[in-house]
Amino acid sequence: MLRAIEQVASRISGLVAMIGGIILALMMVQVSLDVAAKYIFHTPIPSTLEIVSAYYMVALVFLPLGVVTRDHEHLEVELFTQHLSLRKVAFFKMLGCVIGAIYCGFLFIEGLEHAIHQTKIGEVWETATFDIPVYGARWFFPAGIFLTLVYLILYAINNFAFMTRGEHVLPDRSIKSAVEAAVEEANKLAGDDGNLGVGHDGAAAD
Repeated sequence: MLRAIEQVASRISGLVAMIGGIILALMMVQVSLDVAAKYIFHTPIPSTLEIVSAYYMVALVFLPLGVVTRDHEHLEVELFTQHLSLRKVAFFKMLGCVIGAIYCGFLFIEGLEHAIHQTKIGEVWETATFDIPVYGARWFFPAGIFLTLVYLILYAINNFAFMTRGEHVLPDRSIKSAVEAAVEEANKLAGDDGNLGVGHDGAAAD
């Protein structure tokens, strides 16, 4: 059951992060066109600064939070835990996840209430040419925080299981784990390739 929830959360986090990547590409294109139009045609794209500030940058900060938490890419300081046993480290990780989940819970509630309120009043930013609706960008924050909250709860349970039973109940999706698995697979393939064309007696096979 827990693995099924984690798989769903992983897919949603990946999709949301992909949307953030698309927004990054859009921002690069719009800013480049704005600079080109400004210096070539002396007519920059209207309200580029406001759109970048209200939508693009907010999305880039908050939408990838789920994937960052899923892949264990938040900063970790191991000064006081690097010499502890794995189970003791799991205790401190569980404690950190619980504290983080409580904090993110408050952030999510506040962010959700703010997004709902700004949507109801139809929040806009006034510019020199037209008004830009920005209430849609208010949903980026609770979306990213919610995915972070989900993974903090999942990893708190995972670390508790390892602390008490000595086994993880969730897959390790960290980049370090993925790299180690890729290196191990490459070594296996290299070992297999080294045996290609060699017979059982060490002679070359036909």
